[in-house]
Amino acid sequence: MKIFNKIRIVSAFILISIVSLSGCQKDLLDQQPLTDLSEGSFWSSEADAMLALTGIYNGSSVGNNGYNNELLILASMTDDSDYKNSKVGLIYSGYVVSSDGQVVGSIWQRAYRTIFKANYFLANIDKVKMDATKKAEVTAEAKFLRAYEYSLLAMYYGGVPLVKQVLSIEDSNNQVRNTLAEVTEFAKTELVAAAKDLPASRPDNQKGRILKAAALAVKGRLDLMDKKWADAVKTYKEIIDLNTHIIDPRYKAIFEERGENSKEIILSTNCIAGLYGNPQNQLGYHPDVYGGYQEDGALEELVSSYLMKDGLPIETSPLYDPANPFANRDPRIYATIFLPNYTVFNGVKFTTANSGIGKLVGATGYGWKKYVTEGYAGANNSSGDDIIHIRYAEVLLGYLEAKIENNEAITQALLDETINKVRGRAEVAMPNVTETDRTKLREIVRRERRIEFALERVIRYMDIRRWGIWFDVMEQQFHGMKLTDDPANYTASKVELTGKYRGHLMTINKKGTHKRGWALLPIPLTEIQLNPKLTQNPDY
Repeated sequence: MKIFNKIRIVSAFILISIVSLSGCQKDLLDQQPLTDLSEGSFWSSEADAMLALTGIYNGSSVGNNGYNNELLILASMTDDSDYKNSKVGLIYSGYVVSSDGQVVGSIWQRAYRTIFKANYFLANIDKVKMDATKKAEVTAEAKFLRAYEYSLLAMYYGGVPLVKQVLSIEDSNNQVRNTLAEVTEFAKTELVAAAKDLPASRPDNQKGRILKAAALAVKGRLDLMDKKWADAVKTYKEIIDLNTHIIDPRYKAIFEERGENSKEIILSTNCIAGLYGNPQNQLGYHPDVYGGYQEDGALEELVSSYLMKDGLPIETSPLYDPANPFANRDPRIYATIFLPNYTVFNGVKFTTANSGIGKLVGATGYGWKKYVTEGYAGANNSSGDDIIHIRYAEVLLGYLEAKIENNEAITQALLDETINKVRGRAEVAMPNVTETDRTKLREIVRRERRIEFALERVIRYMDIRRWGIWFDVMEQQFHGMKLTDDPANYTASKVELTGKYRGHLMTINKKGTHKRGWALLPIPLTEIQLNPKLTQNPDY
């Protein structure tokens, strides 16, 4: 965060805070320097409380700016994206294993280190003499940061150990997994409590600290995941009634440094170029032709889901021209994806020849454009692009989905205040949705979520999991761009001979290579070795 991340913690607090359920190894303790502050004298002032709160933010899922391929690998666990060197069984292609430290281990360790810090903070904050309102607010922030980690742990791993207080090393290595319901209910209870003491907005000099809508939005995610539709309706309506957040008329700019003050952003990691920079956006996602790593490519399965400008699918719209497939599409496709033989970026056309096909095993002919900035001239490994976690668009679409699933009345007014606001932003201006049939509208909303949040962190992974379609959408042959109208005689690359994707590049084939239990991440092997009471998820 821009405020907190400038502070380096050099107190006894940071020494203790690394001893977590996931980090009890002796070598972790050996890596930390001794300090001249004692625990007994630390909790005495508001400044101490703010320093300790900073310690929770730093390294948490909210404050972490680290480059660990988390987004890359989780995107490869969906039907939207393919790793540049993909192959069946490779972790970067979404085949996670319990011994992986980049995603499986790092998410777990980050979460439990943050949880330990929050527990330690909450056990000591009452010692501090400070204004009661301020104390309630910082307590709410600590509760949020702990609950947010539990929400992610539940989403990724299912039921996990629910630790609510500081543990000794012996106790931490004897924890068992709580049920998924116990974890999500605890997180939701804490989020509701936190929301009561969090402000709806903050002055500029507090940018990056948690807002009321963030606590409620995370609860809304959990309500959807738990299929508590009535609760989700109530939670999302509470955010809407704050009248604090809006749908930004822009789209592409929201994901760049120039859009970091957008009122659509509810939760983000604030990055400062050169100081606490974003190491991924301007390096990992730029296609090779523009000087980047081109780590992932969008799949045709995602590209084909973008509607035409008239609001119809490519299969039925009279605007669709197979000879010019990217003309007259939903404008979000141009903001999100490098389109072959169509996109011009920094004065250079992105073409079949320079897209990576024939050079990179997993190249699809498409690239990620959402996170890169045209004309960017700074350090590629340290940009100022904030890392967005939650936007107001998610609130509106979640509210509508919950209304549908809760069998509530679907009116045009409801559509206009939710999905049509999202589609109607000035830079997108897609036709209004008028469908009120519940079954048809469900599919419209699901497609809208896929398009609006394409390649955004955990959303697609979360959605296909909670909709119960993860296994079905992952068990398929995936495709890239169309290469030929004569596939029978095309030999430069392997292409589809028949069907919907006739003539399209055949990328990774995941048929028969997945198990249903893999919808969850495995419990890290290192944790099971430390604590044999931890049971592994199915199929690992």
